[in-house]
Amino acid sequence: MRKRIAEHIASVSLIAVFATGCLHSSNPSMGKSNVIEGKEQAVDVSKPTTVKIMAGNMNDQLFNFMIAEPMTKKYPQITVQKLQGKLSELIVAGETPDLITDWNGGVPSYQQYDLLTDMTDLVKKHNLDLGRFQNVYIDAIKRFSEKGELYAIPYYAQLNALYYNKDLFDKFGVPYPKDGMTWEEVIDLGARMTRMEGDVQIQGLNYGGVQRLAFPFSPDIVNAKTGKATVNNDVWKNALQYALRIDSIPGNRVNKDFMKGQVAMFPNVGDSLPNIKKAVEEGTISLGIAQYPQFKEAPNTYGMVDAHYIFLTKTSRNQDAAMKVIEVLTSDEVQMAAAKTYARLSPLKDPELQKQFATKFLPGVDLQPIFKSKPAAGQIFSKYYPQSRDIVFDEYKQVADGKKDINTALRSAEDRINKLVADDMAVTK
Repeated sequence: MRKRIAEHIASVSLIAVFATGCLHSSNPSMGKSNVIEGKEQAVDVSKPTTVKIMAGNMNDQLFNFMIAEPMTKKYPQITVQKLQGKLSELIVAGETPDLITDWNGGVPSYQQYDLLTDMTDLVKKHNLDLGRFQNVYIDAIKRFSEKGELYAIPYYAQLNALYYNKDLFDKFGVPYPKDGMTWEEVIDLGARMTRMEGDVQIQGLNYGGVQRLAFPFSPDIVNAKTGKATVNNDVWKNALQYALRIDSIPGNRVNKDFMKGQVAMFPNVGDSLPNIKKAVEEGTISLGIAQYPQFKEAPNTYGMVDAHYIFLTKTSRNQDAAMKVIEVLTSDEVQMAAAKTYARLSPLKDPELQKQFATKFLPGVDLQPIFKSKPAAGQIFSKYYPQSRDIVFDEYKQVADGKKDINTALRSAEDRINKLVADDMAVTK
């Protein structure tokens, strides 16, 4: 049982992040703005304390920028320690973290270890103002609980944008993508841009995978409550149909690299921005950004909530100090600095964060089209999500290869996923 659980933990995708930098602020009130106005903090955290944090989706530079350095300025008596290694190994070694950072899809893994705790009372105790956060991100994490418990606080939200290479559009005399385009329009434009340039194949549209074509509708793959596959339906059929239409463009079904100037349009997430920034600085591409493509059935909507959260563990003996880490991480000052310098989209409502987004990260590039779309509602991910997603990928590949039709592929995916779940349940009983 323990081994199986550890395997689930290891399967959770940890998202790599950005380069270097440090937060400079002499403001002694840093972090106060996320405390409910008019209420005094009566919590005593004056004693020297170490808070252990498992932050696998933060590199050391970003960890220092968003947590370690601002904590030293605001709460020098609290030391933050970034833990290395797998969670299962840390638990065995008696090093269970006080805090964990991960995306909302990681929740099932921590539920397996019974590490999650309802933070509602601590949020009230520390007077943290949840009204500062966009509701969609708070709702997304509450969906994992039976009674609306709050298992984590969001601190970074994934964005979606249509990145395009101006150089290729200029060379071929084709107008740039515009905000408000539907997937049908973007596919047609991709067909115009797919061509040979000398001996180099130019990919008109690299759409990032079949799952992204389903995300605006917040789809299940496995129902988290019943454990049954939910892919043989109209949402996934629609996604596979659009993917096949894109991959059927002559010359477009190639895995070209946008950062090397070989792709005209690249609708993708914010985690692509560091590599895009490097390509811009090296002169490999001339970057344009448009609103993410949309479906008529879901206007101005991109992928479902894909956000990073900070979880307080049930076993923590330093919960008050850990809450101060959360206070600082989600403060207006840290969120603004991260938005400007590292293009970290904030889950906070403050419109100034939108205006200042990536102004230091990609100066001179208009990123405001990003904000013309919003995320769809968050999904209740099953612990079988990573493996089930791979099964869907595999079945779609057989469709694209002409070996199966879409209906057959979805029935096969459903059967394979249900067998995966049944086999796992038989082992873990």
